[in-house]
Amino acid sequence: MEKRFFVNPQDISGDNIILSGEEHNHLSRVLRLSVGQSVECFCGDDNLYACEITSISKQSTTLKVLDTAKCPANPTEQVTLFQALPKGEKLELIIQKTSEIGISEIVTFTSNFTIAKANDNKLPRLEKIAVSAAKQCGRTRLIALSPTITFAQMLDRLKDYDVVVFANETEDNGGLQNLIKKGLKIALVVGSEGGFSQKEIDQIKGIGAKSISLGKRILRAETAAIALSACVMYELGELGL
Repeated sequence: MEKRFFVNPQDISGDNIILSGEEHNHLSRVLRLSVGQSVECFCGDDNLYACEITSISKQSTTLKVLDTAKCPANPTEQVTLFQALPKGEKLELIIQKTSEIGISEIVTFTSNFTIAKANDNKLPRLEKIAVSAAKQCGRTRLIALSPTITFAQMLDRLKDYDVVVFANETEDNGGLQNLIKKGLKIALVVGSEGGFSQKEIDQIKGIGAKSISLGKRILRAETAAIALSACVMYELGELGL
């Protein structure tokens, strides 16, 4: 795979791309690439840009776009993960792994038993992790991230989805059979380390969510998010054996 770099759309002008900041430093000082070498660029849309390095200065690198092609690694289905805010670096792991699996968006929310405190100042760092994950797995459309919302706001947003799958550790049956179909707008709901209160469980079920068990073993919050995402994306044909 070619060396891959993320650029802001405003840094693309015709057949030229300007790399600056961390991406320029990575190209010039870490990888020590030189004029004439080939790289790939993406800017968050469906396109992958095959480029050649034409100049490198102290502050920036100039690339010439040689070819533009649609990226085959982007997810073709719209699946959003609504994740109750987990502690520490668990959210970073969830972003990395669900990006690889093919989730389109992660929306974090607070609930009665969330321990972590919402801190939207962390969003720029999380966005960098999304970029890194996209580089690693080959997709060009970044997993979408947004500021943390409340449980009530999450419930309201779930009404916009065709199918809502709720990972409920208190459930003793239920599965994905005949539930997941291509072309539907799908939401997944996963709790934090503390799970949900009974009132919250009833409210999630009340908006029509399909409550399912993820098995007889209790999963960590990050494991549940990754496992449910993988199961749903497999049903959609986005993952295969």
